[in-house]
Amino acid sequence: MNKWILYCITALFLGQLQACAQTKNENKAMKITYVMDPQCGWCYGNSKNIAALQEEFKEEFDFELLVGGMWIGQNAPVGGDNLSQFLHNHAPRMATTTGAHVDSSYYELAKDSSYSFSSLEPSAAIQLIKEIAPDKVFLFAKNVQLALFVEGKRLDDRETYMEIFETMSIDTSAFGSVWMGADNVAKTRVEFTNASNLANGFPTLVITKEGKTETLASGYFDKKAMIRKLNMFK
Repeated sequence: MNKWILYCITALFLGQLQACAQTKNENKAMKITYVMDPQCGWCYGNSKNIAALQEEFKEEFDFELLVGGMWIGQNAPVGGDNLSQFLHNHAPRMATTTGAHVDSSYYELAKDSSYSFSSLEPSAAIQLIKEIAPDKVFLFAKNVQLALFVEGKRLDDRETYMEIFETMSIDTSAFGSVWMGADNVAKTRVEFTNASNLANGFPTLVITKEGKTETLASGYFDKKAMIRKLNMFK
């Protein structure tokens, strides 16, 4: 074969590969942001759906998780019989809709007047995992919610997270001294602000493309419908 023809064929082939790679990189530059709160029941019910989207589109889109700060400071409800009854009245609808299990231990925790359902402590833990084990953030957030809604664990207790770290093989050496330290709490509050700029409620799913954001879902979403919607962006 003529060397010039061979050169042209090779250049054309490499050009096609480059074009394919460029298209894939452009898609990858599109970011899916999931805004959630660890105290949010509908976020807990939605955790399987967001995991399914990650698995389906891990090659096409970047995924990030932002914590929202749903209940902070004086806005965080404190345990007691009234709160437990309130949750008894409302959580079953979420469980029926999503198929997520809410254990009786969660309602028992809600009776504990020494416990505040503050979003700050679990959100700060999630924020720290972004630095310690960034590839495990979504799974860690899911496990934090399982600890709350299924095991009735306090999210202001260091031991709750230590148990999760052990099951996930995450290094815990820095956690105790950094978790609620001023620097990590400040980063967490900044994330609350960033989340509030994207979402008015939880959970919220947002796509960013060419610097522009579009809300894909505000509230619990259907997995199959969302997969169809995201396929339109590929």
